[in-house]
Amino acid sequence: MIDSHIHLWGAEVAAAPWLAGERTTSIRRPFVLGEYAAAAASCGVDGAVVVTAEQSAAETARLVAACSREPLIRGVVGWADLAGDVGAADFTGLAGIRHSVISEESGWLRRPRVRAGIARYARSGLALELLVAARDLGDVLACAADHPSLVIVVDHLGNPGGAGAPWQDRVRALAPYPNVRMKLSGDGVLPAALDVALDAVGPGRLMIGSDWPVSTLRAPLRAELSALVALLGPLSDAEREQVLAGTAADSYGLIA
Repeated sequence: MIDSHIHLWGAEVAAAPWLAGERTTSIRRPFVLGEYAAAAASCGVDGAVVVTAEQSAAETARLVAACSREPLIRGVVGWADLAGDVGAADFTGLAGIRHSVISEESGWLRRPRVRAGIARYARSGLALELLVAARDLGDVLACAADHPSLVIVVDHLGNPGGAGAPWQDRVRALAPYPNVRMKLSGDGVLPAALDVALDAVGPGRLMIGSDWPVSTLRAPLRAELSALVALLGPLSDAEREQVLAGTAADSYGLIA
């Protein structure tokens, strides 16, 4: 299994505003690879993708340095400024970059500077990972249509909430765009949402991710991954393997 979505962070990220509040008290501390590796040892995980939790070039560089010699880590997804001079960014050691669109104003992906930045980034051959709300899925579709060779990874199934009709319609509209992949991760992975995603994009465009250590607010890593794997019960062995490893390997250019 490739856990396609884990976070590792130090004291600076632990103090970030998005971790403020009583609910996140238990994860407002540093998390290092050794702690994840110990938790993952009995979970069938033989590889993981580290995704930055901070939109910072310095944090990206720290993650690359910390993970470059770690065999458990198959790839690092960092950050670069898509609205700035992304063409001058150093992507050494990265499998992709991520942007938290959900924290921007609606329509951020449509801004001319952002669209120009994505066009420049698309030449890198790396994946573009997007943390979006359901409202942003139409903009993801437009980006996928503009750049058919750019792999776009949508975190947390696009945050479906209750998997209502607007989210369902937007996910189904992504079906004709094979460069769009989606992660089974985060709070929104409910059977109803998974059924829609499987019907719309199929197991070949879905990947599993624990969202550790944020997921520990719900359950320990073993329980979180077991619950996600259990949702895949109706799939064939080949389809299940695609979700558990194949899609991540293909999307990030990893060795499965």
